[in-house]
Amino acid sequence: MSTAAPLALGPYATPLLAPAWAEFGLALIVVIARVYSSCVITRLVRLDLYLSIVTFLLASLSLAFFTVAVCYGLGKHAALLSPTQETVAMKWAWANTIVSLFAISTGKFTVVAFLQQLHTPHQRPQVIFLWLLASTNLIVNTMTVGTILGMCTPAAKLWNRTLPGTCDGIIRNQNCAYFQGSWSAMVDLVLALYPAFFFWNVNLKIMHKLGLSILMGLGVVACACSAVKTYKLSALSNTSDVTYYVGQLDIWNTTEMWIVLIVACIPPIRALLRQILHKAVSTVYSGQGTRDKSGTELRNYYHSKSSNAGFRRSTKECDPMDHDSMEDILGGHDQVITRTTNIDVTEQNVCSETNDQYFVFK
Repeated sequence: MSTAAPLALGPYATPLLAPAWAEFGLALIVVIARVYSSCVITRLVRLDLYLSIVTFLLASLSLAFFTVAVCYGLGKHAALLSPTQETVAMKWAWANTIVSLFAISTGKFTVVAFLQQLHTPHQRPQVIFLWLLASTNLIVNTMTVGTILGMCTPAAKLWNRTLPGTCDGIIRNQNCAYFQGSWSAMVDLVLALYPAFFFWNVNLKIMHKLGLSILMGLGVVACACSAVKTYKLSALSNTSDVTYYVGQLDIWNTTEMWIVLIVACIPPIRALLRQILHKAVSTVYSGQGTRDKSGTELRNYYHSKSSNAGFRRSTKECDPMDHDSMEDILGGHDQVITRTTNIDVTEQNVCSETNDQYFVFK
C-alpha cells in the first residue's frame, strides 16, 4: 500500500521539515566535532562519546521516518488526503514517535555521562541521582511506547482506521503521554540547571563559569519544547484530523530530541574551538616573533616564585590548547578532583610535561 500511495507534498511541509533538517545539520556538525575532539585532539574516548553517537543514529532514523510521513501528508488536514495517504503518513508518524522517544532517553544519558566526569569519588550520591533521573525518563518513555502499541486492536488500526477493530486505549495513551511529557520536561530542566550550581563551586574564571553554565543551560530549550508538546497533547483525542494534529506534536518532539543531543555535545568540543581560534590568531600574527627555517617558534614565559631572576624563559615548543579545554579540565582516568580550603595562588608553566590538572573546589 505504501508504494502505491501518491506523495502529498505542499507548502504545509516547509514549516515541519525546515526546522527539523536545520537541527539535523547543526547536530551533525557538533557530533563530528565531538568525535574529532575526543579521538584526535584530547585522545580521551569516554562513555558520553559512544552515547552521543548512538543518540545521533537514533535521531537520524527518527528524522527519516518523520520526513517520509510529511511527504505523504503528515501535518496536512486529513480531509485533503486520500485514505491511502493518511494511512501511510500515520504509519511513519508513529514510527517516528517511538524512535524519537528512545533517542531523547539516550540523549539525556549522554548529558549525565558527561556530567559524571566532573565529579569526585566523594560525590557519588550526586552521580547516582543523575543516573537514576535519566533512567526514570527511559522507563517512562518505554511505558509510553507500550501504550502507543497497545492503543488499538489490531495494532495496525493505529495508523489505518479503516480496519475493523477498536482503539479503546486512546485515553490511556493520552494520560500516559501527559505524564511522559511533564516528566521529560522536568528532567530536562534539572539537567539544564544542575551544571550552573556545580560550576559555581569550581575554581574557574567567572567568564568560564558563566559560559559553561549557559552552554549546558541550553537544555531549558528542550524543557520548553517538551512543555509545549505536553500542552498540545489534547489533540490526540481528535481522531477526525489526526494527521494535522500529530504533525504539530511531532515537530516539538523532534526539536527536543535534537536540542538534547546538541547540548550534550557542545561543551566537550571546546578543545577544538579553541584550537581553531588559536590557529586563526597564529595566522594573523605569523609575521611577528622569532622565525627559523621550520617556521614560527613559540616561546612560553612564566613567572617562578622560587627564582631570584623574577622571570624565566622556556624555549619548549608547546600548544596552548594542550590544557585549555573542557576535555583537559576533566583530565585522564588516573586524575582526581581535589577539594581544599587553603588555596595558594601560583603561576606555572602551562606546557608542563605531564597532563596533570585539577578542579579546585572552594
